[in-house]
Amino acid sequence: MARDRDLRAVVLALLDRCDRTGSLPGKMVYRCARDEEKDVLVRLLSAKAVRPVEGNPLAVRLDLEKAGRALREDGGPSLRDLLYEAAGRASRDLKGEKAALAARAGEMVISLADAAEGIARAFLLDAADRLSRRKGDFFRQAWENGIECVTRELGVVARCIAAAEVNEGPTRLANFSRRVTGTTKGIRAGDARYILVADALLRFVPGLADRVETDSPRDPSERRRLALECLGIFRNETPIDVLCFGKFFIEKRGAHLDVPAAHQALGEPVRLMLLHLREARAVQVQASRIVSIENETTFNDYVDQLKEEGGDEIVLCSQGQANWAVVRLLRILHEAHPTAPVFHWGDLDRSGVLILRSLRRRSGISVQPLHMDPEMLQRFSAEGLPLPPGEREEIEILLKKPVDDIGNDLLAAIRDAGKWVEQETVADAVLGPEPSPVGMDDNIG
Repeated sequence: MARDRDLRAVVLALLDRCDRTGSLPGKMVYRCARDEEKDVLVRLLSAKAVRPVEGNPLAVRLDLEKAGRALREDGGPSLRDLLYEAAGRASRDLKGEKAALAARAGEMVISLADAAEGIARAFLLDAADRLSRRKGDFFRQAWENGIECVTRELGVVARCIAAAEVNEGPTRLANFSRRVTGTTKGIRAGDARYILVADALLRFVPGLADRVETDSPRDPSERRRLALECLGIFRNETPIDVLCFGKFFIEKRGAHLDVPAAHQALGEPVRLMLLHLREARAVQVQASRIVSIENETTFNDYVDQLKEEGGDEIVLCSQGQANWAVVRLLRILHEAHPTAPVFHWGDLDRSGVLILRSLRRRSGISVQPLHMDPEMLQRFSAEGLPLPPGEREEIEILLKKPVDDIGNDLLAAIRDAGKWVEQETVADAVLGPEPSPVGMDDNIG
């Protein structure tokens, strides 16, 4: 074996199989890596015990029972003992070892679960069950790195889950991590622990997965981010802002901030960060209505029209799916001026309706659609775009869901028309100059 790599390869492969199952099989198909291994098997086991497999030139059918019987008839040891002795290694029962490891790991994690409550307990009991059945990544880690490594990590994840479940106020992920794990690097967006925590929350927090799905996340990473945000845990508040225009002031910790009103007086929109809106309230709100607009181009056109006509509306740009700065500003504006109606104007498509519904749910405000109805879709159907493949089916699923049905009439019209209309197409007409009255000559008078 020391001099012949092919002999060493086949012997070790047979012993690995024996370790995994607890014994050498009576018969088996062996797939050689090289032609030379077939010759080695014939020398090792005899030509009678090695037969080719039709259709696969590198596969042979081994009769290990026959080879072992020939050894014993000649007064030699068993084939199993001979191979282990030749390889200089002791036999192992990996199947039995894994079963024992799984049972011990399951018991240890059940002990952790007994000291936990709520969804953390549910998570640990589920992990214990999977470990005891030798399923999943945690069992692989226990096998490779030891049970203590896995139970320690499960304990940390369970603490994170428990803390997220009862999180009372908005907090940055780094601060949450430091509070629960002792370091800001304990949970980082996208790392293995972050994924475990977010996926467990989605699975075990009642209703959380449904809340997240209403925002139509594009991929698993966005789904996880939304799950944590629903529980008040944000990656970083600094880049989360809202573009707005209107006359109102903000009070925060005794300070009176005039940034929104000052920029409105200059005819300029302003960006307010979520950080600015924490613990703040809106005051001196002057608005006949509050309008959220999905796309920035239409937002700017709408603001331009307000400046020309002298309207007293407050306008926010949701920029697609509204972030938490948009939601927070809507809330404090509504609290300060609850009689001002609140509207959302978006694309005439499924996503536009989902954004409207999400804004209503997350803000707790009865936001109404603006220029988002079947009549508007029909008016601009000639400029509409064809629905992408599968979109009709997605709309049908939404129409059957027993949830907020606002926008269902528009969804049904989109499905029937097979088209959707961009917000900018509607805005070009709605925000354009008023047409002259019929029969009026612009040159008269």
